[in-house]
Amino acid sequence: MADVRADVLAIGNLAKNAYWDEKTPVRREYATATLVRSGDVVLVVDPGWPAEVLRSALYYRTGLEPEAVTCVFLTHFDPAHFAGIGLFQGAAWTMYEEEIRWAESEAPAGDAGAEVLKRLSAAPEKFATGVDLFPTFGHTPGHTSLLVYTAIESLIVAGDVVLTRDHLEYGDLGEGQWDLEKAKESFQDVLEIADLIVPGHDNVSVCRAAGGLL
Repeated sequence: MADVRADVLAIGNLAKNAYWDEKTPVRREYATATLVRSGDVVLVVDPGWPAEVLRSALYYRTGLEPEAVTCVFLTHFDPAHFAGIGLFQGAAWTMYEEEIRWAESEAPAGDAGAEVLKRLSAAPEKFATGVDLFPTFGHTPGHTSLLVYTAIESLIVAGDVVLTRDHLEYGDLGEGQWDLEKAKESFQDVLEIADLIVPGHDNVSVCRAAGGLL
């Protein structure tokens, strides 16, 4: 098996976090950005932080420059998950095909996201050895996570199917699900498969059975 590795580049956050007793947005929201490497593939997942933050995080966490990145994958179409994607001009920009179709029907003309959407192509089912798509529909119609098998564990870069460590522990899906029942199924699928989870807006977490969905 190829040497497969995943590294959190920049830990994300929510605009408001109910587990911190926040009732209204108090900060800008950013997704957790993750780097996955397998063979010749150097893949950034959800580059939502500003480009200058991502450039520094990539160098200080991995010693790499943006030009080394061969591919970007978005778990779903949300500016908090793709705002810094322009840093990776030499990489292929990808997202699950169904999410692309849904986003095309929703993106306003002239919106900054529309330019990103024009360049997105359908992600392959397998990016490289040990790096596979893992559909987790529900938060959006085509929301898709990334399943990474290293030599010792399975890790899922979960996007917003798992928002934070607290949401994982309490079985809380958060607000604004496109399809609540599908989101519940996806959450359970992640729990069954993963040893480790990278939540959409928090640091990597050990997966253990949640106490039931809220």
